Amino acid sequence: MNGDEIVLHRAVMETEVVEMLRPRRHGTVFVDCTIGYGGHSAAIACAFDASDCLIGIDRDAAAVAYCRQRFANVPFSCRLRQRGFDELGAVLDEEGVKTADRFLFDCGFSSPQVDDAGRGFSFMREGPLDMRMDQSQPLSAYEAVNSWSEDELTRIFKIYGEERFSRKIARAIARRREKANVETTQELADIVLQAIPPSYRHQEGIHPATRVFQALRIAVNDELGMLRRGLEAALQRLRPDGRIGVLSYHSLEHRIVKELFRQYCGEVVQPLGPAQYAPKPPAKGAILTKKPMLPCAAEKEINPRSRSAQFRVLERLS
Repeated sequence: MNGDEIVLHRAVMETEVVEMLRPRRHGTVFVDCTIGYGGHSAAIACAFDASDCLIGIDRDAAAVAYCRQRFANVPFSCRLRQRGFDELGAVLDEEGVKTADRFLFDCGFSSPQVDDAGRGFSFMREGPLDMRMDQSQPLSAYEAVNSWSEDELTRIFKIYGEERFSRKIARAIARRREKANVETTQELADIVLQAIPPSYRHQEGIHPATRVFQALRIAVNDELGMLRRGLEAALQRLRPDGRIGVLSYHSLEHRIVKELFRQYCGEVVQPLGPAQYAPKPPAKGAILTKKPMLPCAAEKEINPRSRSAQFRVLERLS
């Protein structure tokens, strides 16, 4: 890795990730399921030798291309694939890997994605409505905003954005579409701002369009479905004493991680009725973070995008 390369993205909770997921043996297989611009993998790989292997996957072609250069001359095996969480099992099969020692999932998006106005992730920069992690997929935020029904948009904003004014915002979008399609991030942000009652526009310290943009991004990229399928695959392919670490950023992601980790560790997540009984499932793992690890105050100050992060780690029993 070149020492003079430009650092495009600050890895969230890098110290905590390295502490919990550092390799314990020679021949470690570390799978970074969202390698992004390589920050976490580079930090972990400082302890690698020639017997170790890094498998990095990401839906973003630009991120994979960057990592091909970043890890081009490393003294260990490095295999990179442009794939999604839901293809994790297939990637491991193609690489001839039955089980892996470490898995890392980072559910956030990277700074280059947000800062590139052409990707359409942020209302802070004027750009086309896109929001696709994988720019080869057909569905974009533009298609969703301009073709989905008012009821569907309401559902998406309410469930994925937890937006209290989901119906008002969806109705405002539908009315706007009768005149002309919504083309840009700023146009959508303005529609949301006008749909929300003035007394609520500056509450909670976030821009009024934040939840709507989050909801669209989650829906367009099927982020929750991808996370669930990816974690299920990782739990099936985790070697004894292996660990899975997950960085999640909002309540919907936190819920999925907690649910799957608890099920794997033998906890009953869904309570049964008073007259129903079920045997406790056998524990296959232990949750090492009884309470999720959070970024320190210094990191939150340096990297505001880390503020909502929670880091959970599971270890498979030997």
